[in-house]
Order: sequence, then structure tokens, then C-alpha cells
Amino acid sequence: MAGHRHAHRHKSNRVAIPKRDKITVTDSTRTEPTEIPEVVVYVDQYNNPIRTATETVVYVPITVETPEAVAPKTSTVYITPVSSRASPAGEPTPLVSPQPATPTPQDIPTDEPVPPVQSDPGISNLPSPPAPSPSVSNGSSLYGVTYSPYKGSGGCKSADEVDADFAVMAQDYGVIRLYGVDCDQVATAYAAAKKHGNTLFLGIFDINSIEQSVATIAAGVQHDWSIVDTVSVGNELVNNGGATVSQSLGALSEARSALRTAGYQGPVVVVDTFVAILAHPELCDQSDYCAINVHPFFDPNTGPLHAGWFVASIVKRVRSRMSDPNKRVVVTETGWPWQGESNGAAIPGLNQQSIAISSIKGAYKNNPSDVILFTAFNDMWKKPDAGTFMAEQFWGMGGRYSTSDE
Repeated sequence: MAGHRHAHRHKSNRVAIPKRDKITVTDSTRTEPTEIPEVVVYVDQYNNPIRTATETVVYVPITVETPEAVAPKTSTVYITPVSSRASPAGEPTPLVSPQPATPTPQDIPTDEPVPPVQSDPGISNLPSPPAPSPSVSNGSSLYGVTYSPYKGSGGCKSADEVDADFAVMAQDYGVIRLYGVDCDQVATAYAAAKKHGNTLFLGIFDINSIEQSVATIAAGVQHDWSIVDTVSVGNELVNNGGATVSQSLGALSEARSALRTAGYQGPVVVVDTFVAILAHPELCDQSDYCAINVHPFFDPNTGPLHAGWFVASIVKRVRSRMSDPNKRVVVTETGWPWQGESNGAAIPGLNQQSIAISSIKGAYKNNPSDVILFTAFNDMWKKPDAGTFMAEQFWGMGGRYSTSDE
């Protein structure tokens, strides 16, 4: 098999930190205390993100004193300005964005049942679903999905096996996201996409081989760039320590230049986790649109019913950090495993996956082309990992296996 298999594993960014009862945030725009659930990013003493959690945040006006009885259990954070000062060693600091606007009934996805309020405080404070992007590259009314061309038994899928997979995917999905250029995957996916009416989100996985990767992409699509929705440069490299921010942005610039020379004029983006993007929004600012991976399963306080709420909250926070908050934001990976170990309220299972995916789709019902679900088929070529709750192989939509693995 040409090249190498890409283990694009999920990273949960978890650290054992005692859960706070509440976080107090001083907000000069408020006249009375207000409690709202928020997705909070904890950082270490060097301001590096180390985990996320859904916490109860108490917004209080400057004139209201926080009761002394609860002071030891809370931490005060000022919204404006957000301090960049590092916290004392060993004491993680929550970064909290301004609260979402109170939703109207139409903001809450109608395709998911609403549980009692006490089961999850977030249900009464759902943010509005992500607004349609100012510019959408393919105008598709279908959601996207990720795809890997590897057999569970080892080796690459043949052109016929890739075609069989696309025949299944094309029934429900528009853009198909690939991660690299090995296994002749660009050429086989191009032929299948042309046949079944899909577009391709292609990827340069190895940022040390950009020129070669671009040449492989150009040849694989036969210079027919009309079928290419986007080209990504790397996947979660900053989050995983595979590249620095500077290296990632340098690779982005190099790849964009090479792709333009090859005739491609579409979007070129860096893809990373939302934790990395919140810490380094320049990854979005310098990409042609903002591309983020958001997995609610790795937040132990988010159950499948509120997966869409979690994703919408993250997108809202990311926009608040971008130099142009109106720039297009695409969630390039999100989903829910159907098998594995539980992560607090995040429980894997076929029913749970169905609920989570419905919740995410509900949040994106007005702009489905701005979300790419993870993943089309179970990735049996991956290895189970306790750090990702032994679920790494089992994110296939509906528990689906590729026919090459049956």
C-alpha cells in the first residue's frame, strides 16, 4: 500500500480536575445575578487549554457581592477584557464567553424530545442554531460525512470497494471528507464521486510533503477541480503536538500557493480541534474559512440529547474569538460512537448515537453543508484506546460496516 495509514484519532483533552459547583463571572451589563450553563475551557498556568466541561456559570453585576459562604467553591472571571495573565501553577482557569441569547421556540430543534429541566440545565438556555454561512461553497442541502479507504483486515480498499461505499454514502450525504492521498484514494474517490454525484473535501495529511501531495491530488481528480469542495492542510496537528501554530500556518500558505498554481481556486483550510482554535484563532483567521472538529462525546457533562446544543455553543464561542465573526465556520468532524465505554453523561450506544446525530442535524437543519459527520463506516483498521473510551473503531453512522469489512 502506498504511503501510510493515517490514525486520525480523537483527542479528548481531559485532565483530572475536580468539578466546580459554580463559576462566578462579573458582567457589567447585568443588573441581577443570572445562572446559565456554559461550555468552559480550562487552561493551565501557561494559558494552554487542557480540558472542556459544561459548568453552571453565575453572571453577576459589579454591584452584587458574591456570598462568602460559596466563595471557596467559585472562581471569578471578568468578561471584558479577557485577561491573558497566566493563573497560579496548579490552578486551572476557566475561559468563559458571554452567555448566549435567550432562545425563541424556533431556535430549539423540533426533532428531539425535551427532557425535564432538572435533567440538564442547558435545555432552557439553548443557543440559537448556527446561522447559515455567508458563503457556502457547494450549496448542498445534504450533510457531509468523513470517509477512510482502509480495510479492517489491513491494506487499501480497491476502486470497486470504494465505489460500493460511495453508492451507500451518496444516499444521505453530499460532501465526502478524505484525510490524505495514500491508497490511491483521491483517484478512486474521484471516480466514485463523479458517478454518484458527490463532492470531495480532500486532505493533505503530511505537511512535510505538500508539493508531492498537491501533485497527487491534481492527478487524482484529473485537474477537474469542480468536484473539489475544500482542501485541508493537516488534521488536529496543533492540538496533538504534531506541529506548532507557525508550522501549521506556513504549511497552509505553501499548500494554497501550490494548489493555485495547479489550477484549484477553492477553499484551503487548516483543520484543528475547537480547543486549539480557541487558543489560536489565527488558525481560522488565515484559513479560507474556519474548520473545526467538535466532539460532544468527550464532554462528560453532555448527553446525546444535547449534542447539537454543545456544537452550537462551541461555534458561537469560536466566532467570538475570530477577527471576522461573520466568516464561514464548518464543523469538519462531529458525531457519537455506538460502542465503547461511557464518559460520564456521554454514553455510547446505537440509540444514543441516533439521538445525538438527530440533535446535531437539528442544529444544522438550515445549513447542513456546514457540518461533516464522523464517520460513514466503522473504522476497524484503528486500535482501541482507553484514552478515547475504547470507542475509536465504532463511530460509523448507524453502526454501519463497509461491505469490505463484513
